[in-house]
Amino acid sequence: MTESRISACGVTKVFDRREARRTKGISTEGIGALRTLIRETWRTAPGRAAVAARDKYHTWALDDVSFEVGPGEVLGIIGRNGAGKSTLLNILARVMHPTAGRVVIRGKVVSMLELGIGFAPDLTVRQNLQIHGRLAGIPARRIDEAEDEILGFAGLSDCREVPLAACPSGSAVQLAFAAVIGLGADVILADEVLAVGDSRFRHACEERVRNAGASGESVLFVSHDMAAIRRICTRVLWIDRGRIVQVGPTDHVVDNYMSELLGGKLLPAATEDVPPCTLLDLRLLDAERSQVGALQLTEPGYIDCLVRITSPDIAVTVEIELWQRRLHVLTSVAPRPITARSPRTFRAGMRIPAHFLNEQQYQARCKLIVTSISDPAAPPVVAGEQRLDFAAMNPRPHESVWKDWPWGRGGLISPRLEWTVASP
Repeated sequence: MTESRISACGVTKVFDRREARRTKGISTEGIGALRTLIRETWRTAPGRAAVAARDKYHTWALDDVSFEVGPGEVLGIIGRNGAGKSTLLNILARVMHPTAGRVVIRGKVVSMLELGIGFAPDLTVRQNLQIHGRLAGIPARRIDEAEDEILGFAGLSDCREVPLAACPSGSAVQLAFAAVIGLGADVILADEVLAVGDSRFRHACEERVRNAGASGESVLFVSHDMAAIRRICTRVLWIDRGRIVQVGPTDHVVDNYMSELLGGKLLPAATEDVPPCTLLDLRLLDAERSQVGALQLTEPGYIDCLVRITSPDIAVTVEIELWQRRLHVLTSVAPRPITARSPRTFRAGMRIPAHFLNEQQYQARCKLIVTSISDPAAPPVVAGEQRLDFAAMNPRPHESVWKDWPWGRGGLISPRLEWTVASP
């Protein structure tokens, strides 16, 4: 039997919300003490339910997750926003340590979790590639041999001596992907990496990931794009609320996930209190209403909410805020409240027009505001909230409103507005 490349056994990650609020500058010793305390709580408690019953301040991001990945497998990891997917990849990449359980990885690991992070914009494309490769432990000779292929795949062959800051938007991410996939590894960890670039580059990325699996490499691929999951993955692991729901053949697991998600079945267990309304998921969609991880600026997109209503006595208004770091960009509210006579799932989507956002990182914050139908005087209540981080990218800079503007792309948004110029 072939030995597994990745083996996860009972992986559990618990966050203490009180500690996160009290201090952001906690020392390494303090973190270690907190981790030890939580680990001992886990070991001595009779089970998760008992811990949760007496302590509501801990967030169980992962709960007893176990799986294995063999050579040549491309394992997709799916689940709702906040299900624990990225936390799992961060633990596998050694960015985080589990509260309990263990992970064994055999072979060289490369992570594509935050592509482009650490690149120097003032250095040339070639210099960034050299530094990136050396920091990853790749010999200089191997980097030189792979340079032409990597730059060609990233579409940056003509920009090798150009500062990265002067290259088109998304170049750093495309260069990082091409470097990671082109320099060789035994295990690849990828989180939403196929959301970068234009459709040509995305399809080329998918082909490279498939080839990596075919050549014996092991790939863990997290994505909200179910179509990409179907095309690429040999198996799928579905996580919800930090627990594994199902592992199995790609189409079977994806079909079950979408059926339960759209059917509103991903709700608390029957023994728990079912809320009158639930924000099931918050998603980013492209112009064709396919779920993606990044918005292409030259095309429209959607912030899509899945809302489950179980009570006929309420009206639910969906509100979405858009933030760029700490700056509030806009707030938009659905034109009418949602009501349901019987339990039902609704999709509420806010359309983002093409040529509107800038080349920035954004966060969408969705809230469900509930009012009582039987008691109109009762104050509205915020019943659910989720946040979604995403990038807005411009894979076709020649179509940008900024294409003839050499002084940078400032501003929180970058709409294509109408102008008139005339002599008085």
